[in-house]
Amino acid sequence: MGGSEVSNVRRRFARTRRFRRSRRGVVSVIGTLLALLVFFALFGIFITQYLPLWMVDNEEAFTAQAEASFALLKSNIDSQYVLGGPPALGTPFTISSQAVPLLAQPTEATLQFLPTTCPGGFYAKGVTGATASNYGQPVNSSECVFANMTMTAGPGSSGYLSQRIASGVVEMILPNRYYAAQTFYMEDDAVIQEQPGGFELMDLAPPLNITHTAGNTSISGSLLQMVGNSSIVLGQGSEFVYSHLRYASTVTSIGTFVKTNSSYLPFKFTFEIGTQYPCAWWGFLSNLTKQSGLSSGNITLSPATPYPLTTCLALGGVTQVLKVTVSNVNYLSYYNAGVQIVLGVGGT
Repeated sequence: MGGSEVSNVRRRFARTRRFRRSRRGVVSVIGTLLALLVFFALFGIFITQYLPLWMVDNEEAFTAQAEASFALLKSNIDSQYVLGGPPALGTPFTISSQAVPLLAQPTEATLQFLPTTCPGGFYAKGVTGATASNYGQPVNSSECVFANMTMTAGPGSSGYLSQRIASGVVEMILPNRYYAAQTFYMEDDAVIQEQPGGFELMDLAPPLNITHTAGNTSISGSLLQMVGNSSIVLGQGSEFVYSHLRYASTVTSIGTFVKTNSSYLPFKFTFEIGTQYPCAWWGFLSNLTKQSGLSSGNITLSPATPYPLTTCLALGGVTQVLKVTVSNVNYLSYYNAGVQIVLGVGGT
């Protein structure tokens, strides 16, 4: 019996000695666990707080780059048809944002060119169903993006003149994940910016101006047609959009000449735009009519009231037509131009 008690004491003593010798190992394990906890806590803060802020900055810069690229594209095209050259220009577009290394992929945009055709053509003299009120408008406005300028006195005191184009659209979709998603459109020499919810902004206005000074009304503008093959670009890095000048001419009018007193009679001018972004166009045209200095009897905008957001959200591919009519115009000058749009390598 005595020997058994001695053995138990010895075993308890040995376990105590082993436990005392392994205290350093226990401290190391606890220290490692605490370090891991601190690391994961800091990493969690980085993922939930700093990473979104980093990507917001990246996507905000990406949006600004897209806006600058559209501004440069518009400037290049304007220079081509106003100055007559160079015949081909390339505009770089950044099509992806910066990333966060190992943690967040870049946001990739969709860049595309959509040439538009108007089914059935346009109403004109001799076309079935044509009337004086629908000259220059498409026979079928569904999915038809167009612009039209008409005047009751054409160049050289000629009669009624109407010129119209199917404008085409350059589009860039930015599906931002942290910053607000954006879509940019270029049509008829104007750049429109759209955000979710139907919010539209005329980012870069077309060169349409109406001025009234010293009793004279002058108008300047442009009809820009973009033609080419439908194309789309996806991916990362950058891509070039090439514009090739195909034609350009200037149309001017000073009214109808009256021989009896060697003067010119003023005339009526109408600008029509068929678009799927009516909220942006209405805001621009409304400001244009207000700033022209003309009385309400000499300039009208149709529709007279702004589009509700519900209309801009649910167009369903049907074009909305906006019209500005100016009476008693003394001088008119506008460019009628066309460029071919090509995306990517080989555009030259």
